[in-house]
Amino acid sequence: MAEVEEPDGDGMSGIELRHLRYFAAVAEAGTVTEAARRLRVAQPSLSQQIGRLERRVGTPLFRRTPHGMVPTEAGRLLLEGTVRAFDELRTSVAAARAVPPTTRVGVCRGVAQTVVAAAEELLTRGRRLRLVYEQADSGRQGELLRGGALAFGILRAPVDTSGLTVRTLADAPLGVLLHVRHPLAERPELTWPDLSGRRLLWFPSGRAPGYAAEVLAHVGARGWTPETEVDADGGHTLFRHRLIGDHGLVALRTRAASLGDPDLVWRPVGPEPPRERLLLAAAARTPWARRLTDAPGGDTGA
Repeated sequence: MAEVEEPDGDGMSGIELRHLRYFAAVAEAGTVTEAARRLRVAQPSLSQQIGRLERRVGTPLFRRTPHGMVPTEAGRLLLEGTVRAFDELRTSVAAARAVPPTTRVGVCRGVAQTVVAAAEELLTRGRRLRLVYEQADSGRQGELLRGGALAFGILRAPVDTSGLTVRTLADAPLGVLLHVRHPLAERPELTWPDLSGRRLLWFPSGRAPGYAAEVLAHVGARGWTPETEVDADGGHTLFRHRLIGDHGLVALRTRAASLGDPDLVWRPVGPEPPRERLLLAAAARTPWARRLTDAPGGDTGA
């Protein structure tokens, strides 16, 4: 008979999952030798673990017979509970694995829904992810990505991409957004001279400094150096209200970002309109970055 010791606390002290797995294997195999072979552990080590479990439980769990190991009454009760516990554990592990991991994605302002949908399709293709979006300016996303606060980011180029892996999501020309009753709305296409004297409803440049500088330099090189009025609020309601109420004011948007408002129209402008390039980014050398490089199509870089 194995020596026993008084169990501590709730009776589970010192009992590990592997002890119960070894115990169940011996009960199923009938001998320590066969159980050790199935578990791929040394027979003396397995015998020691079974003895340790018996001491922790406080009672013999097997009768040692010439033909093998036979569970005692206590062993039979423990075996029934162990089998139930492992079944429950397997079910719980499977349920936990079925829950998609939550992944935080930063999105800069003014991104068209079609672009967000394209990013979501790329990130979830063949994978289980629960994407949670949060607004984050392009100028801050690099820091958030490199620091791990965001897994992915949708941001406007040009931007500092050091330490990031990036993939182009969208590259589209900017056009002029104005009210349907605006005098320029009657024209199917605008030229730079058409915008002479028009003010530009613009965003705070600190949100995407590289993009702001690039666009303003581009239109300036083509003869339009507009006075800018900053839309600090960023909400669509006040944005459209300002455009509707002032024919001297226009905005620059991509066609995709301008859809859905019957009171506003988008007109192409040229020649050589400025462009908006949106990137999907992740910190380099991370599992998130590999999702960008492994996905088919598109251009990536670090």
